[in-house]
Amino acid sequence: MRNKTIYILVLLLVLSVNIVVFAINSNDVGNKLNYESDVIYQILTDRFFDGDSSNNNPYNLVNSYDPYKTDVNKYFGGDWQGIIDKIQYLANMGVSAIWISPPYDNMDEPYLYDGEYYNAYHGYWAKDYFLPDEHWGSMQKFNELINIAHSYGIKVIIDFAPNHTSHRDGAIDGALYRDGNLMGTQNNDYQGLFHHNGNREDWETTRFDFQYKDLANLSDLSQENSIIISYLNDAIKYWLNTGIDGIRNDAILHQNDAFLKSWANEINAYKPVFHFGEFFISKPSSLYNDYSTFQDRTGISFLDFEYAHTVRNVFGHFSENMYDLESMLTYTGNDYTYENDAVTFIDNHDMVRFYEIQPNNDIFHTAIAFHLTSRGTPVIYYGTEQYINGYDCDDGRQMMPSFNSTTSYQLINKLASLRKDNPAIQYGSTWVRWINSNVIIYERQFYDDIVLVAVNRSGYNYNISGLISNLPAGTYNDHLNGLLNGNSITVNSNGSVNEFNLGPTEVGVWEYRQITSHTPQIGAVGPTMGRSGNIVAIDGEGFGFSEGIVKFDNLQAAINSWSNTHIEAIVPNITPGLRTIRVTVTGLTSNAFNYEVLTDDQVQVIFHVEAITNMGEKIYIVGNVEEIGNWDPSKVYMPFHNPNYPEWFLPVSVPVNKRIEFKFIKKDENNNVVWESGSNRVITTPSSGSIDTVLYYWRN
Repeated sequence: MRNKTIYILVLLLVLSVNIVVFAINSNDVGNKLNYESDVIYQILTDRFFDGDSSNNNPYNLVNSYDPYKTDVNKYFGGDWQGIIDKIQYLANMGVSAIWISPPYDNMDEPYLYDGEYYNAYHGYWAKDYFLPDEHWGSMQKFNELINIAHSYGIKVIIDFAPNHTSHRDGAIDGALYRDGNLMGTQNNDYQGLFHHNGNREDWETTRFDFQYKDLANLSDLSQENSIIISYLNDAIKYWLNTGIDGIRNDAILHQNDAFLKSWANEINAYKPVFHFGEFFISKPSSLYNDYSTFQDRTGISFLDFEYAHTVRNVFGHFSENMYDLESMLTYTGNDYTYENDAVTFIDNHDMVRFYEIQPNNDIFHTAIAFHLTSRGTPVIYYGTEQYINGYDCDDGRQMMPSFNSTTSYQLINKLASLRKDNPAIQYGSTWVRWINSNVIIYERQFYDDIVLVAVNRSGYNYNISGLISNLPAGTYNDHLNGLLNGNSITVNSNGSVNEFNLGPTEVGVWEYRQITSHTPQIGAVGPTMGRSGNIVAIDGEGFGFSEGIVKFDNLQAAINSWSNTHIEAIVPNITPGLRTIRVTVTGLTSNAFNYEVLTDDQVQVIFHVEAITNMGEKIYIVGNVEEIGNWDPSKVYMPFHNPNYPEWFLPVSVPVNKRIEFKFIKKDENNNVVWESGSNRVITTPSSGSIDTVLYYWRN
C-alpha cells in the first residue's frame, strides 16, 4: 500500500511538472499569437551589421555590392550573422521581437532602370521561396538566428511577399522557382502563374487595379491559380517549420481577400503565429473602409498607416496638432474592431525617416514616448535609436551607423519594460485627460491597471491644472526617472491631480499596477478568426494557476495550456459566425471577446456573372454559409470587380467540399437591395486550391 501511495505521489509530481512546462505567460517568447506586450524592431537585414563578409557578393557580380556602403541601391553586407552578433544590443534595448527582411532567395542580377543599377538587398524581389538568400546566410545560420534570438527572449518575424516576384523587364523575366527548379516566367507562362494586366498607374485606384495589375513593374502572382495557392501554402509552411514567431505580409492591398483569408486559415491550422499585413493607404482614400475592416474580413492584423501619418504630422511636420492626434485615436478606435491588435509605426523602409522630418532631438523623443505608450503593438525601424535620417525612403536605408546607448535607446528600454509589465499599455483603453494644441495627457487603463502619460511637444511651459485621473490616491514618480525631465505627481482621493508644470518637450509617465486580480480579464485574443479545431491564444490577467473554463458562447473549449496571463484553447465544434469568448475561474466570469468561427477550411471560388446595373449599384453574392452572409445582405462579401462591364467577377473564400446555395444581388450606396429572381443557384466547392464558375447571367 505504501509503494502504491509513493507511485501516485510521483505521478502527480510528474503531471504537475508537465503543466508547468506547457504553461507560458502572456509576455513570454513562447507566445506566438499575441504581441501586445512586445516592442518590434524592424531590421533591413542587409543594412544592420555585416557579420560574415564571405556572403557580401556571393557571385562576384558587378554593380551588386558596395564595400564603401554609400550607394543605397547596392548590397552593403548585412546578414543573419550580423543580427546574431548584435543580439545583446537588441535585448538590452528592450526589444522582444525582430522583424527581418524576407529570408528566401531573391533575384541575384542587378536590375537596370533608367541608367541606374538596383539590387534586391531589401528582399522584395522573390525568385525561390524554398531557398535562403545567399546574401543573408545558410539555412543552418537562419536556424541559429532563431534559436539564439529565442534564448534572449526575442521573437522572430519574417517579412513575406506573396504578391509578386521580380521585375517583368528584369534579367530573369520575373522567374519563379521551387527549390531550384524553374516553374515559369512572366513571358513564358503556360500555367497562368502570373497576371498579365500591365503596370498599375498612380491614377488607377480601383480594387481591381490594385489587385490585378503589377506593382512597380513587379511580376504579379496570380493568387487565383491553384498552382500558386499550393506553392504559397507550402512555402509558408517551410518557414514555419523553422520556428519563426510571426509573419509580416507585404502588399496586402494588392492581394485578393479570398486568397488572404484562406492562406491565413492554412497558417492557423498548421502552426499559428502572429500575422499582420501592409495595407498602404489612409484617409481620404476611397479604400479606407476596406483597410479599416481588413482584419474583420481576413483574420489578419494590419500595419496602422492612419496612426503613422497622423503622428508624423503632429510631431514631425507640425502640420497638425494634439487635437488631431486625439481625433485619430477616437475615430480609429471606432473604425478598428481590434484597435490594440494594430501594428503601429512612425516610419519604415517606404517612408522618409522620422528624424529627417523632425531633427530636433527633444521633440523627436516626445514622439518616441507617445509611440511606445499608445495603443497597438509598436514597431521601431532599425537605427531610429541612433538618429538615422535620409532625404527619401531609399536614402534612409543606410547602414546602421553605431550601436550606442543614446537617449532614444534608453527611452525605448524604459518604455519597453513598462509595456512588458503593465497590462494598461498592452490592452488598455485610451482616455484623453488634458489637452491643448501642444500638450496631450492621456490615460491608458485596463481594469485596475493604469498608466498616465503627459507629452509636451513644444518649447513652452504649461501649467497643468484641473487634471483628473483614475490613479489611486498617492504620489507617483516618473517611470522614466527624469530622462525626459518628468517629475512626480500627487493624486488626491477624489482623482484630482495637484497642479504641476510641464516644461518644454517634457514627458512624464506614471503607472499603477494592481497586485492581484481575482476576476479574469481578457485583453487580447489571437488570431481573431479560425475554424473548429484551431488553437486560439487568450491573454489578460486573473486567470489563476489552476485550469478554469473557456467558452465560445455557451460551448466549452478544450484547453491546451493555462497560466495566470495566457491560455491556449481549442476552438470547439460550434455554429459558424461571430462568437464570444469568456473565461470563468472559481465562479467568476470575464469580459467577452469576439471571435469569428469559419465553417471549415477555406478555398477560393471565382464567381462570374453578367449583369446590367444602375448608377451606384454593385454586384454582391449572398448564400447559405457564413462566409457569404448566411442569406443576410447586410453581411455580404466584397463587391464584385467589373473591368469588362457588364461582366463581373470576384474570388470568394468559402468552405471546402461544401454544397453551397447562393444568389447574386444588386446593392447601391444607400444599401437598397435587389435580389435576382428564380431558385437558388448551387455549386459544390473543391477540396483545395480554386475553381472558376461558369459565366452566370443575372435573372430579372
